[in-house]
Amino acid sequence: MKKTLSVLLFLALLVSMHSAAFAAELIDVKPIVSGSVVSVEILADTAMTYTYYKVPGQARAVVDIAETDPEKVDPLIVVNKGAVASISVDKAELSGMVVSRIIFNLATESDISVTASTDRKKLTVVFGGSVPPPVNTEPVQESKPEPEAKEEAPTLPSAKADLPGTPPTAGTPPEDDPLGLDEPAAKPAPEVAKSVLSAAATASIESAAPQPAKVAPRLSKLEPVVPVSSPSANSSALAIAEIAVGSSYIEVRTTRPVSDYKLLKLSSPQRLVIDIPGEKINQKPKSYTINRFGISKVRVGISPKNVRVVFDSAKEGFPVYNVTNSEDGLRVNFK
Repeated sequence: MKKTLSVLLFLALLVSMHSAAFAAELIDVKPIVSGSVVSVEILADTAMTYTYYKVPGQARAVVDIAETDPEKVDPLIVVNKGAVASISVDKAELSGMVVSRIIFNLATESDISVTASTDRKKLTVVFGGSVPPPVNTEPVQESKPEPEAKEEAPTLPSAKADLPGTPPTAGTPPEDDPLGLDEPAAKPAPEVAKSVLSAAATASIESAAPQPAKVAPRLSKLEPVVPVSSPSANSSALAIAEIAVGSSYIEVRTTRPVSDYKLLKLSSPQRLVIDIPGEKINQKPKSYTINRFGISKVRVGISPKNVRVVFDSAKEGFPVYNVTNSEDGLRVNFK
C-alpha cells in the first residue's frame, strides 16, 4: 500500500509540474488607437519571454512569445487604422518549443519596437513610419541633363533644314525618338551630310526614305509585349472577391479555384477559421455583417502564406455546418 501511494504521489507531482510549465496563456491582443497612431498591447497571465522582428521585403512584422497558448485570443483582428491593417494570432513550434506567433500585417513597411512592463505580463508594440528618400533624389538628377537635351535639339533641324525637297524624311525621326528607336535612323545621317556638298546626293536621300518604313513593323511587334505581362501577374494572385449569402449557405468567392484549405474550430467565443493557402496573395482585411444562420459576421485577413476567413457565431454554440467546394471558391452550408 505504501509503495502504491508513493507512486501515485510521484505521478501527481509530475502532472502538476507539467501543467505548471505549460500553463502560460495569452489573455488579449488589443489595438490602442490614438489619433493616427496605433499601438498594440499583448497581455498574458505570466511573465513573457519574447522576440520580435520585421519580415524583410514585406509589410509584415512578427512577435514570438515562448511557452504560451494563444487559444483564448482571436485568430484574426481587423484593424485598418494607422500602420496596422490586421493581426493574425497562431500557434507555432520553434526547435521543439511551442510559441504564440503574432503577425502584424501592415499598410506599409514600418519598423517595429516592443517594450515590456516591469512584470513582463504586458508588451506594447509600436510601429514607426518608413521614409523613402531615394525617390526624391532621382528627379533632381534627371532634371540636370534636360537643358542639355534642349540645346542639342535645335542643331538637328538646322542641318536638315538645308535639304531641298525632303519633308517626309524630316517628319519620321521625331516620331521614333520618344520610343527610343532613334539609333537605326542615325545611319542615314552621314548621307544627309554628303547631300549638302553635292546636289546629286538628293537622289540617294529619296531612295533612303523607305528605310524608316522598315522600322514601323518592329514597333507593332514590340507594343503588345508590355500590356500582356501585367494582367498575367495579377491573375494568379489569391484574394477573396466576395462573401455571398444564399438561402442556406455562405459562399467565399475567390479569384482562383480552391484546391486545398484548412478548417479550425475555436471556442470562447465560438468561431470557425478557414485558411486558404496561396503562393501569391493580394488580399486586404475586410469585415462583412451577416446576421443569418447563427453567424454574426465574417472577417477576412491574411496569415503566413494563407488567406484567413473567420466566421463569428452569434450564439453560444456554433451552428451545424459543412464546407464544400463551389465553382467560385468555397461554400459553407448550414442545416
